[in-house]
Amino acid sequence: MLRYIIGRLLSILLTFFVVSVIVFLMMHSVPGGPFDGNDMPVSDAVKAKLNASLGLDKPLYEQYLRYMWGVLHFDFGVPFQSPGETVTELLARAWPPSLILGGSGVLIGAPLGILMGMAAAMRRNTWFDYVVSAFSTLGLTIPVFVISMMLIMVFSVWLNWLPAGGWEKPYSWILPITAYAAVPMATYARYTRSAMLDVMNKPFVTVLRAKGLSERRIIFQHVLRNAALPLVTVFLPMFIGTATGSIFVEAMFRVPGLGAYFVSSITLRDYPLEMSLILMITMMFCVAYLISDIVYALLNPRIRFGGKS
Repeated sequence: MLRYIIGRLLSILLTFFVVSVIVFLMMHSVPGGPFDGNDMPVSDAVKAKLNASLGLDKPLYEQYLRYMWGVLHFDFGVPFQSPGETVTELLARAWPPSLILGGSGVLIGAPLGILMGMAAAMRRNTWFDYVVSAFSTLGLTIPVFVISMMLIMVFSVWLNWLPAGGWEKPYSWILPITAYAAVPMATYARYTRSAMLDVMNKPFVTVLRAKGLSERRIIFQHVLRNAALPLVTVFLPMFIGTATGSIFVEAMFRVPGLGAYFVSSITLRDYPLEMSLILMITMMFCVAYLISDIVYALLNPRIRFGGKS
């Protein structure tokens, strides 16, 4: 296990390096720069002075090495769209709303989806199973901005129960958390149902029933444990993907989160912020999959990495 973890950590470093090079080259391959927009036209002399002050007049390899040297010292630079603060300060300010709403959505939607999937698997080919299957299919196919719009229309416009957006008061978080929870709930309902039905058809379950074990004990002690493996694969990446902000949900509910900066950093050519966001997401996903693999071994001791015991 230790050898596997060390190998994965080395692969994570390699992935981090490759992604940083690709993203850096793609950013600078797009025509234009951070001071070429029509919103704030500047003269060529001022533009040249600004580029020199930010190091944008240097060769690309030198700009890359300077930025990565700062990353190694946890210095991600200064965002062009908010020069009064560092990238770290901007992320610390914008991430809490996304983390609270997205994390809450996953932590609420995942358990509900697991319960729905379990109940559907135990009541296969009944009306409840059909309802859960239809719900999970709709939840995975309907775009999240459509779900957000429907929530606003029903609970804010028609019923006038909840505000249509904002961040100031906790009750204004209910609708965006619900929108965030829809996809995890549908995903886990579908995965749990499929995984449990697959395990329930295994021969060892038939043997357990023949031995006289109760259905409750078979489900919770044997079936659910074996069905949990594919669920682990989904949870951490989904949690990270949701907790780092949704462009559509945050825009629909006017949440001052991290999602909007993914778009603004590209449109405004904000190189330090764009690099930092993508590198942060890359590292979080790599670590999430590493943790998932370790949890695999804890849940199922038969799993051995590298084919060795």
